[in-house]
Amino acid sequence: MLIFGLFCYLGLYTWNARTGYLDTIAERSGLEIVGHVLTPVVWVRDSVVESWNNYLALIGIAEENAFLRAELMQMKKAATLGAEEREELTRLRKLLLVAPLREAPGFAARVIATRFGPHSPLHTITVNKGFADGATVGTPVVVPDAVVGRVLRASPHAATVLLLTDPGFRVAVISQTTRTPGIAGGMAGDSDTLELSYVAQNARIRPGEVLVTAGVDGVFPKGIPVGVVTSVQPGNETLFLRVHAHPLVDREALEEVVLLMPQGSGEPVLPPLVGPPEPVFREDSHDLAPR
Repeated sequence: MLIFGLFCYLGLYTWNARTGYLDTIAERSGLEIVGHVLTPVVWVRDSVVESWNNYLALIGIAEENAFLRAELMQMKKAATLGAEEREELTRLRKLLLVAPLREAPGFAARVIATRFGPHSPLHTITVNKGFADGATVGTPVVVPDAVVGRVLRASPHAATVLLLTDPGFRVAVISQTTRTPGIAGGMAGDSDTLELSYVAQNARIRPGEVLVTAGVDGVFPKGIPVGVVTSVQPGNETLFLRVHAHPLVDREALEEVVLLMPQGSGEPVLPPLVGPPEPVFREDSHDLAPR
């Protein structure tokens, strides 16, 4: 048996030496086995490398996204502040257009608090100026297009303003068209309506007329808008008409106001407007020529 096996080995060796067939089979079989073994190893390696690169890329993207979010928030904040500053500039420019500022001294104040609830006993706002700044009790408060109220209480650097719509507020007014005088004030139970008192039964006042300050009370300068007449009814039990008006001041939009100081207490905030030169007649001509 051993001799037979040796004989077969020598025969195969001799045959392989002449043909190389067994070497070819062994080489191909080895390569095939190595290929099957290394393929999953390479796949695992590539997967790990790709996952790691993706992880690093995600970290970079996350950091970039965080930076872009922070930058976007800063830009939104800047845009919001810019819009708010533009709105504030518009409001302040309107304050400079208040006509009384060219006749009497005054100063601007910011509203820091409004009426505390609909059941508050008084219609008031609080401003950031007090008697140390000139906001004494009774100081008139206006906006460019309407009367706001007057100072009710004052501390050194804050003041409470009684609004035009409060039933305890009174101001002398006159209608622009028919020149009907009266006393305007808030109406009890209706914070959006003014009541005009002491209007004669034969007065020609009509709905739609604008009421302005009469300038006879020594507090408000003449000509500041107060409200628009909404109804005129005869007084059944009195000698006066029942006149109601809608206030022109927008209480919900009050952010800055102007406090007017008494006349003679200082220089006007703005210089008086200079009008055109007055024309005169020449002695030798009927034509007009400026002086």
